[in-house]
Amino acid sequence: MFTVHYVPFTANPSRPVVSGSTGRSLPGQTVSFPCQSKGFSPRNIILKWFKDRNELPASQTAVDPEGDSPSYSVSSTARVRLAPGDVHSQVICQVAHDTLQGDPPLRGTANVSEAIRVPPTLEVTQHTVSETQVNAIACLVKNFYPRRLQLTWLENGNMSRTETALTLVENKDGTFSGRSSLLVNLSAHREDAVLTCQVEHDGQPAVTKTITLEALAHQKDPDESSGHNSKPLHRPPGTQDQAISD
Repeated sequence: MFTVHYVPFTANPSRPVVSGSTGRSLPGQTVSFPCQSKGFSPRNIILKWFKDRNELPASQTAVDPEGDSPSYSVSSTARVRLAPGDVHSQVICQVAHDTLQGDPPLRGTANVSEAIRVPPTLEVTQHTVSETQVNAIACLVKNFYPRRLQLTWLENGNMSRTETALTLVENKDGTFSGRSSLLVNLSAHREDAVLTCQVEHDGQPAVTKTITLEALAHQKDPDESSGHNSKPLHRPPGTQDQAISD
């Protein structure tokens, strides 16, 4: 008489694959990160989500198929609310299964940096650099991500030359900040000058910050027609907008 022993089929799960976002979202918005692991048996499996070292609230997880099968797959989606400091963060999908036999759980990751856009904040400052009424106007572009950015100076609506190049620094949280300066000689202006720092970030509509410089009273000629425009700061031949890209 023969005794037949049933040996259940076992198979390890594949390493989880986390799909990133197809576009970028702003801080405060919620982004979905789907995860899938395949090919395991038996059916029981534990899936957890983390953002960096912090476990995320339980999300709806499905194991297919429902009935008996030689192998199974698990799918789950994490919904993550973005924050400005998330550029360095990772979303982690972790699976644990009996077949791993004491080995660490398998993990798949997605970088939040691929899903987030942090828009810049602008600040325009002014100070006099000499007694000859030469003013330095600085445009500070703060805390933006990704790095791709274009800055243009306008004077009274016309493109102006920049005296210093746009310089960027990376902040500790992974965002960037930059500065560009424009030198303006008020003694050469008969009318007030409206200076605008215009910034286009990551293909989004331009944002601007404006400052008005008052012309020196003794430079205004009462015999001049009020229709005269101030002399613009012309862009030198070959000078282009300052663009920073990835």
